[in-house]
Amino acid sequence: MTRVVVLWLNYNSSKIWNVVKESLHSVLNLERGNFNLTILIVDGGSTDGSPDLIRKYISEVEAKNEVVIHKLPENMGYAGNMNGGYEYAVNNLGADYVVFLNNDFIVRSDSLRRLFEWLVREGYVGVQGLELRPGGLIGNAGMFHDEFGQVIGMCGGYKIDDCDLNKPYFITFPIGSYMLYSVDFINELPGKMPFITETFVYFDDNYLGLMAWQKMQKVAFVPVIEGVHYGGLSIRSVSVHVIRAGSVASYLGIKSRTALWENMRCRHHTLFSLYKSRLYLMARLGLLNDSLRRGIFDGFKLAEIVREKVSVIDLEKAVHVEFPRSYYLARALIPGYSSMTNRDTHIKYLRKYIKYPDWLVR
Repeated sequence: MTRVVVLWLNYNSSKIWNVVKESLHSVLNLERGNFNLTILIVDGGSTDGSPDLIRKYISEVEAKNEVVIHKLPENMGYAGNMNGGYEYAVNNLGADYVVFLNNDFIVRSDSLRRLFEWLVREGYVGVQGLELRPGGLIGNAGMFHDEFGQVIGMCGGYKIDDCDLNKPYFITFPIGSYMLYSVDFINELPGKMPFITETFVYFDDNYLGLMAWQKMQKVAFVPVIEGVHYGGLSIRSVSVHVIRAGSVASYLGIKSRTALWENMRCRHHTLFSLYKSRLYLMARLGLLNDSLRRGIFDGFKLAEIVREKVSVIDLEKAVHVEFPRSYYLARALIPGYSSMTNRDTHIKYLRKYIKYPDWLVR
C-alpha cells in the first residue's frame, strides 16, 4: 500500500513547548486514508533538550500512528533539515508521498486524508489547504508570486465566509508550514531532493512550487481546512551567527529573495532589472539597514549556488500574478512602493490578475 510520511520538523522548541506539544498530539492522531502513515520527527540538532521532551511525551500518550525520531547532527535550517528528513523517509521508510510540517501547526485530524484524496484524484504533485490563525481568521489560502518575485498570500486576515474557497485553484506554490508532495515529482529535481540545502530558509516552498511548474506539473490550493498555524514561532528559534545587528527574519528574507531575483526570468524584464539595480545601489550606498544590506550581498553568493543547480526559473511557466505595467513601473522607480499588493488579497480581487502558463490553457 502507498506510504505517506509526515516530516514534523523540530528545532530548539522548548520555549514554545505548549504549542509544540499540542501540534505533536494532533499529528500523532491524524486519520489515515487509503495509505499507510508514518510520523517522522525530524530534529535539526537541537541543543535545548526539546528532543527529550518529545520522546517523553510520545512514551506517555497513546498514538494512532507509527512514530520514528530522526536526529540530525546540526541545524541546517528548514531546507537542510527537511532534506535530511526527506532522505531518511524515502530510503528508510519507503515514502511515496511526504508532508512537510512545522511544529507550531495544530492539524485537523481529517486534513491529511482529504489533502491526499484531492492530490491523487486531480493529478497534482503538490497541494495545500486552508491555514487558519489562532482566533479563526485565515492565515493564507495558497501562495503566489508576482512578476517582481513578491510573495502574496491569498485571503490572509479574512474570515472564511469572506473568501470564495469552495473549489480548488492553481497557485504558484503551497506554503511550507503544511504541504503534501509526491516523491515521484521530487525525484525529477536536482539531486532528487526537495530543497537546496544552502538556502537555509525562505527559499524552499516557493522553489518547490516553481520547479513543479518548470516541469509542467501542477500544484494547487484545495478546499480542506488544515488547522491552526501559530506562524513565526519556529523562526524565532533560529540562530544565525553571521548577524550582529538587525532582524534575523529580514536578513534571511532578503537573502532568499535576492537568490530568486538573480535566477528568475519574467515578462517585465527591463523594469525588473531597474527595480533590482535601484535596490542594490541603495545597499552599496549604505541606505538600507545592516540586515538588508548584508542579506543582499550574501544573496548574490547564494544565487550562484542556485544557478548552478537549477539554471533560470521562468516565471511565465508558472501560475503567477501579473499586475498592470504601471504598477511595476512605480515599484521600479519609487522606494517602498507596493500599494497594489497592500490593498486586497481576496481571491475575487486577485482572480483577474492571475496568469496561467501557455501549456496549461491550450
